[in-house]
Amino acid sequence: MAKTLAVVVGAAVLFGAGEAVAGPALVRAFDPAQGELPESITTDWAGNLYMSMGPVVKKLRPNGQLTTLAAPPVPAGTFMLGLKFGRDGWLYAGSGAFAPEPSAAFVWRIHPLTGQTTQYAALDPLGFPNDLAFDDRGDLYVTDPFLGLIWKIDDDGDADVWLADPSLEGDPVTPFLPFHSFGADGIAFDRWKRNLYVGNLDYGTIVRIPIDCHGEPGEPEVWVDDYAKLAGADGIAFAADGDLYVAVNGQDRLVRVDDDGDVHVLAQGGLLDAPSSVVFGQTLLTKNTLYVTSFAINRYLGVVPGTPKPALLSLSVPDWGLALP
Repeated sequence: MAKTLAVVVGAAVLFGAGEAVAGPALVRAFDPAQGELPESITTDWAGNLYMSMGPVVKKLRPNGQLTTLAAPPVPAGTFMLGLKFGRDGWLYAGSGAFAPEPSAAFVWRIHPLTGQTTQYAALDPLGFPNDLAFDDRGDLYVTDPFLGLIWKIDDDGDADVWLADPSLEGDPVTPFLPFHSFGADGIAFDRWKRNLYVGNLDYGTIVRIPIDCHGEPGEPEVWVDDYAKLAGADGIAFAADGDLYVAVNGQDRLVRVDDDGDVHVLAQGGLLDAPSSVVFGQTLLTKNTLYVTSFAINRYLGVVPGTPKPALLSLSVPDWGLALP
């Protein structure tokens, strides 16, 4: 297994007038032949990083030790997907597959130390539970890019469709990725948790959904519409200053959306191979470090030419990330 590295690759990119930052650094390379394709990533206050890889969830400790934390009982061909910690301290993970039978559409609850795993919620087998976000009540919101909707799961594990809207649907006629249409994908709350933001992969939009005091959705609006820069958008994460960082899977790109909705390309190509998820570190020394997974799925499946380069990357940015969960 590759050792932990600290190699900075790529030219500087601009955040604003006179403000520059180096390109992504390689933290760890993975082996695609072993199915090591990191899709989602999250972290904890101790600096451990958790990544979904194929049918398992792996844990990378600060000392560089990589172990398999959990292997939920999922069918062959299942991807473990979005990862988020709940306020109970347990790790929650979505799973899905391209085939609806047998069903792989679940959310799992995983103990971060022992790996003990239980099924938290079963969702529509036709769907693809992707990214996750918790509100202050402990309710879990789950994007489904196949069905074009957001699920809401209460702390008893009961799931209901929270919002279905055309702005969350994919494009089945001309999907951005040739193997399937993808609508609502990455999901994140803003600082005050008054709005929920969702990226639409096929259309290159960021949708903003206001939330009332009862946790019900208001009228969704397309906050950012920039197909050229955001088509293929996957995981998202907010900085404390309101900037939104987006892993643009379909274009090997990392971007920052400022609070005016303007899109700035931070890095593209090089170590970025279908980046799918971003998370800010939560320790004092890593709060302005953005961790990025290079999923490498497009080259792995052969829909983009070249050798897949799955990896964990990092990027220093000017502001701290929001506290998790």
